[in-house]
Amino acid sequence: MNDRVLFRTNPPCLLGSRDEVTGAVYFPPRALTTDGSLRECVRIELSSKGTLFSWTRFAGRYFGQIDLPEGVRLQCALDDGAHEIGAVYALDIFRTESGAQDWRFIRD
Repeated sequence: MNDRVLFRTNPPCLLGSRDEVTGAVYFPPRALTTDGSLRECVRIELSSKGTLFSWTRFAGRYFGQIDLPEGVRLQCALDDGAHEIGAVYALDIFRTESGAQDWRFIRD
């Protein structure tokens, strides 16, 4: 498992992992569970939409916590603009100024 790959572009989704025994879901993906048993996790695709739990602005950029249906709370970049706690946000794969691909969540 390549734990450094966090997203896929077509269709857009974040990649996580799940402990098949406990059902615990992780992002970023992990090779092994967190309970010390050394069980391997399986790679899964996470939902591309979630609910904004909280947000802040720091150094001119917006950041938020998005709750996904799988039970994962992500800390991530948000797009510029007005944000509303409880609103639905969608995964956005975009190109940075340097041409690299990155991800953030935008209001749906």
